[in-house]
Amino acid sequence: MRRRLKVLSVLILVWTFPATAQENQPELVIANPNAMFIQQQRALPPLEVIERGDDLYQVNCRLCHGPDLRGGDQGGPNLLRSDVVLVDIAGEAIGEVIVQGQGSMPTFNNFSNEDIAAVAGYIHAIKATSEGQGSTPPVDLELDILVGDAAAGERYFNQECSSCHSVTGDLSGISSRISDAYILQNTWVAGGRRQSGRGGVQTTATVSTQSGETLVGRLLRYDDFFISLRTEDGTYRSFTRRGDSPRVELDDPLYRHRELWAELTDSTIHDVTAYLETIK
Repeated sequence: MRRRLKVLSVLILVWTFPATAQENQPELVIANPNAMFIQQQRALPPLEVIERGDDLYQVNCRLCHGPDLRGGDQGGPNLLRSDVVLVDIAGEAIGEVIVQGQGSMPTFNNFSNEDIAAVAGYIHAIKATSEGQGSTPPVDLELDILVGDAAAGERYFNQECSSCHSVTGDLSGISSRISDAYILQNTWVAGGRRQSGRGGVQTTATVSTQSGETLVGRLLRYDDFFISLRTEDGTYRSFTRRGDSPRVELDDPLYRHRELWAELTDSTIHDVTAYLETIK
């Protein structure tokens, strides 16, 4: 069954895919600065490009990476948590892997630049529907979430999570408070951030410019080239970064959770979810 796309309403950007990864990176257009994370902030290509990417993905990528990007029968990695996908703008990073291969992934050097841009656009369109950074996109199918080993999940929780969380403290009655297993799984993977992005844990950024200006606010976007934040009075500010200028300090309560996004396996996610479901 083909997954039905739910593409966010954002500004349209026509992408130009560079011939090689060494050429200039495409400009990152922030289409929705109020979104929770960059895959929701960036502009998507036209719908016909996304649909072409859907066709190419289903033929060439589905078996390994799954119909919904979460990994498939041939053992390909989950693209929803892929660093390549998260840093890619218009196919420059995804395209390098497609053309050159990576690990056990073969090369697809028959893909044109337009093919690569279309596949990247499709992948970004799926990721853009995620309800929070680290969570999965919404689905129309009934999923059996509680398939993990609760005992294994408890062991993992005691090893990795118990220094910050307690099933008799902040997580007391968690499965009674979040009765939907799908939402429960997304919530703990995302670090408890509210799906709306309001009232949840937020990262605070302090930006100090060379002119002596210091701004403090809620972090919206941060990478090697760009930082944006919203100050307490609601003002949106953005800065281009060059090395350590401007100086940026982050207070991120979810730092360890962000590290885990790259470490968590599907089996661990299912195991911990099964364990948390027992915490009534």
